[in-house]
Amino acid sequence: MTHKKVERWQIIAAVVAAVVFWFFLFSPVVPGLNFWIALPIAAGTLAAWAIYCGGVPFELKQLQLKAIGIGVIAAAMLYIIFVLGNFFSGLLFDFAPDQVGNVYAMKKMSNPVLISLMLLFVSSPCEEIFWRGFLQKWAMNQWGNVPGWLAMSVCYAAVHIVSGNFILIMAAWIAGLFWGLMYLRLKENLVPVIISHSLWTFGIFILLPVM
Repeated sequence: MTHKKVERWQIIAAVVAAVVFWFFLFSPVVPGLNFWIALPIAAGTLAAWAIYCGGVPFELKQLQLKAIGIGVIAAAMLYIIFVLGNFFSGLLFDFAPDQVGNVYAMKKMSNPVLISLMLLFVSSPCEEIFWRGFLQKWAMNQWGNVPGWLAMSVCYAAVHIVSGNFILIMAAWIAGLFWGLMYLRLKENLVPVIISHSLWTFGIFILLPVM
């Protein structure tokens, strides 16, 4: 694991870049964009910037059986939370099924095998390197653990606002809170968080969709 002093302008540039990337990923005014090609490019670029500015936020020796187990259990817990959330949101909001369906409609843009590989090994790890291993780490160092965690969870949800999909925004907020709390409680051990994110996205989009 390497550490570098992160400058404020680097954080600002990172957040602006994330907003721009997520605008092109989720905005309905950008037609014809293949989400599953654009997402790994965006997440990979942000992760590369995070590593350039702050160093690599984990070590391979942290990939231990305990870390894998925590990641698997956390992915299962978050999946259950989303199954329950999908059920209750359908009862509370008549628009929820359509909005959830719009998210799953994106699977039609690519082959399920390619989507699975991208989620497991590219976009999910890269998102964690950027959002938790870089931005949340900086925020916790600047403002304290809990304020930093909460601030970056809101930021993670906020970049999804451009989608206009309330369910997606809330899902991002809940997932951001969950993975951010994992990162905080595990004393900035990013490996279980990466495993959780990767397995959860694969599970909820490909293996066991909620609808």
